[in-house]
Amino acid sequence: MKEIKSIIFMMTEENIHGRTILSKLLEFKIPIKCIIVEHKTKYSEKAKNALNNNFFNPKKTLDLIKDYDIPINFVLHHNGNECEKILKKYSPDFIILGGTRLLSKKIIDIAKIGIFNSHPAILPKYKGRDCIGWSILNNEPVGATVHLIDSGIDSGPIIIKEEVKISDCENLIKVRIKVMKKCAELMLKSIIGITFETINPTIQDNQKSIEYNEMNDNEIKLVEKKIQDNFLKKIE
Repeated sequence: MKEIKSIIFMMTEENIHGRTILSKLLEFKIPIKCIIVEHKTKYSEKAKNALNNNFFNPKKTLDLIKDYDIPINFVLHHNGNECEKILKKYSPDFIILGGTRLLSKKIIDIAKIGIFNSHPAILPKYKGRDCIGWSILNNEPVGATVHLIDSGIDSGPIIIKEEVKISDCENLIKVRIKVMKKCAELMLKSIIGITFETINPTIQDNQKSIEYNEMNDNEIKLVEKKIQDNFLKKIE
């Protein structure tokens, strides 16, 4: 069993994915020493809609931690000197990501054991943006993966991955919620598995990877139609 003294949680401001993971870790009393939040000054229209959607919106970060004695630090940039200084103060064994930008080597190297990231798709095949939608459009399994990060995009060693059944979901929002919850569940399993040394990360075969870009509106409409068609088939 590894001796874990310090776990840091990092996320961008009011990141929905991050709040879902943080909520799960707090529920199971994972001993988080500090939360570092990067201020986000601009949101895409898609992000604004999600933040304003009560169905899609878990508790806000400050509400989540109000009953816990966990300091929260706001920084301008996760790769900046301010964040580096905070991390070095806590000397973390693990850093858990709840939605951040790509991190620089100087930040990655601070974690003694590693930095855990959850990705809403099955790695190594689906990397990059909107991978839930691309998986559905390509008639391939939807899922979630937790991996250690390196300097690449979703390219570090895989800790755990699982498929998510979506036949009971009637739209893309419900699929995303289900995948987010699976990401949170797998993050908890990953922390426990690495701590108790019951899980060994495996190196990704990056030759099998495709890095996807953000979907356009027409592609999203096609995904929505496929989800609705599959849902209707199930209830007929």
